[in-house]
Amino acid sequence: MLEIDALVVRNFLIALAIGALVGIEREKHKATEHPNSFGGVRTFILLAQIGAVSSWLSLHLQSPWIFIVALLGVICAVLTAYVIENRQTQALGLTSQISAITVCLLGGAVMYGYAEIAVVMAIVTSAILTFKQPLHGFVARLGTDDLVAAVKLAIATFIVLPLLPNAPIDPWLIFNPYKLWLLVILISGLSLLGYVAVRILGQAK
Repeated sequence: MLEIDALVVRNFLIALAIGALVGIEREKHKATEHPNSFGGVRTFILLAQIGAVSSWLSLHLQSPWIFIVALLGVICAVLTAYVIENRQTQALGLTSQISAITVCLLGGAVMYGYAEIAVVMAIVTSAILTFKQPLHGFVARLGTDDLVAAVKLAIATFIVLPLLPNAPIDPWLIFNPYKLWLLVILISGLSLLGYVAVRILGQAK
């Protein structure tokens, strides 16, 4: 019983840390760019705890509706806040509201046994929010040819590759279409990464 209690406490602490991680970034954003925007560090910590507590209760009472109702309540609350904010000031994006819903879901994922994935996704979410300007600058520098190249690589990886046989098809057992195409994707991917690095960091670097 003590081991189970310790695991539950650990998961609650992880959920709290997830809320704090995303909330700190949103707090800085609120202070520097949009003072009237939704939520700060305390709000996001509480949202993560709502997700964790509701999912924990859902597991123990064997009723998934507790978590579903809590999540719907969070969605309604953040959307209501968005409507009120946009009536009082200039139009704002939905980034903070979507981040709030994400944090609630991640808090629930921790209690459902996916703590490692939830932590990784929280870090990714925080990174996406933090690197707003570089990401926007990178997208602004993208051209049509860049998008076409990325789509071609995605087609080659996720559509063509799974269709190829992963076994030799010649009498000498040398020609394996799957492995050869995988090599093509690897070379193309490295080339694309190099190109992206040049666009972001510059030719000299």
